[in-house]
Amino acid sequence: MMTRSEARKLARTHIAVIKDYLSVSNLSLIYLYLDTIDIDPPKAANDASMLLRLTCADWWTRRLISKDLKDREAVQIHKGAVARGRQIYCSNQSVNYIKDRQAKSIDCMSNKVCISDQDDEINMLDILKSSLANPENRRAELMVRMSGFEQYADDQNHVGMFYTITCPSKYHRFSGGGLNENYQHTPRDGQNYLTLIWSQMRAELKRHALAPYGFRVVEPHHDGTPHWHILLFMPQDQAELIGNVIRDYAMREDGDEPGAAQHRFEEKKIVKEIVTKDGIKKCSATGYIAKYISKNIGFDIQTKGEISEGISEVGQRVRCWASVWGIRQFQQIGGAPVTVWRELRRLKDVNIEHDVIKQARDFCILNDWSGFLKVMGGTDVKRIERELKLLKKTEVNELTGEAKVNKYKEIVEKVIGISAHAIYVITRTKKWTIVDKPSSIFSDLFGAVDPPFRPFGALGVL
Repeated sequence: MMTRSEARKLARTHIAVIKDYLSVSNLSLIYLYLDTIDIDPPKAANDASMLLRLTCADWWTRRLISKDLKDREAVQIHKGAVARGRQIYCSNQSVNYIKDRQAKSIDCMSNKVCISDQDDEINMLDILKSSLANPENRRAELMVRMSGFEQYADDQNHVGMFYTITCPSKYHRFSGGGLNENYQHTPRDGQNYLTLIWSQMRAELKRHALAPYGFRVVEPHHDGTPHWHILLFMPQDQAELIGNVIRDYAMREDGDEPGAAQHRFEEKKIVKEIVTKDGIKKCSATGYIAKYISKNIGFDIQTKGEISEGISEVGQRVRCWASVWGIRQFQQIGGAPVTVWRELRRLKDVNIEHDVIKQARDFCILNDWSGFLKVMGGTDVKRIERELKLLKKTEVNELTGEAKVNKYKEIVEKVIGISAHAIYVITRTKKWTIVDKPSSIFSDLFGAVDPPFRPFGALGVL
């Protein structure tokens, strides 16, 4: 794998080329150059910020290491090494690299602490365990939101539909049990294809004034090719049209190739009750998608569908696959923004006078996503029209009074609370500094420091 020093050396070469193009003020040549070396242009607030990134060694180093990882994985896929019975989902070399990188990150965080401007001190590992980086917490929140959608749908007498969409055969290294000679694309290309047709589906649904809501989960086929599972809720009389729209766009590219009709699109209606030999059994959409959520977060799924303790090898390989290819595994479709939900949960012990903010906060503390949705106006209200919004503040340099900017000259905004028209509640009242833990030698020589020792560090708000 490419080392950081190797990437940094190569970064200087690319920066020199970019500067040559800048000397003649030719952005077109810069875009052409990036396309030639298969590097996506940086996302930035404006052209000036973009160019600052393109002349930044740190930006290039990160991109080059990521590209090297993808390129090496693509070689393994092309060789046929990534497959069922071989190295499922992701090659062993990439899995080992990701595991090693994660272990180094955890080791680094174990030597860091967060210190607030009010003398609070928290170990970084404790912050990690309580955050969504912890698979347990991530799964719990996803299941709360999913079951809340289902409860809301039941209250509205909406129906649940489950769709699976898959890439054309040219995106699959294996086809029919053997190597596919028409294979042309990487898993990243497959994800880009699915993202594109989904945006087209959403635009078509919007033209018909249809606004289904739910979740989508991305998971790999055994050879690393992504496919999507989409659970949507909608009024019963819209189900046929929504299904037709999704099917239409899923089959537009190479829809007449062999096997396309059987594998490219699947649609199922979520049945709430089924008749068994023991009587009527209750079913739920949340239970139906739970196995996909759990597997893709990394939990082991037993044969009876019960989730066991700990992380499975299969689950780890799925997570490494997503990390290598930069694939977002879960995405909420429609509904209220989860960022507002997370900020309101910070207000557990705060006395709130505003009725709507208080009501929404209470539902969040009770893990009632359905109630939160109703307070937020339902599932089909535009974000800009919702009463509750994030409250953001531009960071200001206390010495100069000017707005703070990052290293790419972009103004820094921080979320500090929740607003409802002219009323607001602050959710983040402390500023935090990440510092190294004092070494045992320092402690032995000087003892405890009071107030806490604060070397210069990156200030943030938790």
